[in-house]
Amino acid sequence: MSANSSSTELCAVCSSAAAKYKCSNCYIRYCSVKCFKDHKTEICTAPKKAPSSAADSSGLTGETKSVHTTNDLSPDIDEEEEAKHRLTAQDLAKLDSAQDVKRLLMDPSIRAMVNDVCKDQNPAEAIRMLRQRSDFEELVQALINATDSST
Repeated sequence: MSANSSSTELCAVCSSAAAKYKCSNCYIRYCSVKCFKDHKTEICTAPKKAPSSAADSSGLTGETKSVHTTNDLSPDIDEEEEAKHRLTAQDLAKLDSAQDVKRLLMDPSIRAMVNDVCKDQNPAEAIRMLRQRSDFEELVQALINATDSST
């Protein structure tokens, strides 16, 4: 299966659902967290050339594995766009000391919403829907404020 195929491609792990995500290491397409975890139990190696990148002029082969700190469940977006939204170590330190975020996460209903997003097959859409709720939007704004680069 080609890594550049459309989003209607079937999951390479279970072959029963549409693949919504791709492994950031080997670019195999999968449909869910379960399939991602099943895939990660096997040896996962990077291809010789990333499907969306220009030819590698360094001569390196797929034998070199890179460490990925992003969530492997991200939908098909290019790495440059994804990098804009990636949290830095400094952002994580800010979140660790953000009292508003900690207070909001103590609320069992907000924790349940966050857990539901993690379990959803389309987390981005789940977040869009939950942002209509004032309690969830308060959490989103607290997260944004805590990681705002101007603070």
